[in-house]
Amino acid sequence: MPADGRGALVHPHQLQRVLHRAVLPVIDPRLAPYVEHFWSVAWQRHGEAPATSEVITRPVCHLTFENGVADDGGPLVRHGVTMPAAVVTTVWTRRFVVDLDGEGRAFGVGFRPGGLAALAGRELLADLTLPADDVLPGAAALLPRVLAEDDDAARHAVVEGWLVGLAAEPDPAYLDAVALIERVWTDSSIVRVEQIGEVAGLSARSVQRMFRRYVGVGPKWVLVRARLRDAAARLDGEGEASVSLADLAAELGWADQSHLVRDFRRQLGTTPGRYARDARAAPTT
Repeated sequence: MPADGRGALVHPHQLQRVLHRAVLPVIDPRLAPYVEHFWSVAWQRHGEAPATSEVITRPVCHLTFENGVADDGGPLVRHGVTMPAAVVTTVWTRRFVVDLDGEGRAFGVGFRPGGLAALAGRELLADLTLPADDVLPGAAALLPRVLAEDDDAARHAVVEGWLVGLAAEPDPAYLDAVALIERVWTDSSIVRVEQIGEVAGLSARSVQRMFRRYVGVGPKWVLVRARLRDAAARLDGEGEASVSLADLAAELGWADQSHLVRDFRRQLGTTPGRYARDARAAPTT
């Protein structure tokens, strides 16, 4: 289930009453090679305990226009950035966790894998939160216009219209790269890095360069994260008692259960068993 467009929510049912979420399509075809969708989230927690939102991130970057007020009346601070702000978040390889307190809203652009790097004409390292102007000059000047709009449709029109002005005809090399990266992310039969080279007709070195150039991470991370997404979805939907971890590991391409547990703990900060037990907890109110 989409969270804020960044990826799949951890235990999505627990935030159903906390987050207002929306996903909006790309309308202008000139932007479609670079952008997958637009999204928005809003919350209001004044006088209530903060709610934790955690996302299993995808191999994509996001541009966000954010604003909010903390419970004490001061500005919200997210990942070291004081709101209001226009922010670029590159591919996030670690746990992406936000404590939702006070009141806030974000309108975001979810790029296709490699889309922001191609649009900006530069490589982007992973795990960075940057002022948007460092990547897309002019984004900060757009922030007041976005925040002044009253609804998502109007925000969408403002942001898409601005991005279209930046979108040149895409490089064929980028189009080949994004097609391959998206296939790796969605094709559950691809479970080893060697298979990517076979599918694309590329050497292992060329595959590594392509992923680093456009995504900012290597192909192995993308493969593991895609499998973890599927494993987490199964545990959220069925629970630990209904899922054999050994069978799940074999089905999703891990060598054995211990490798599944290791990757789960390393990337999501918990074990599959605890994740499944937490999924049964009562929804946040």
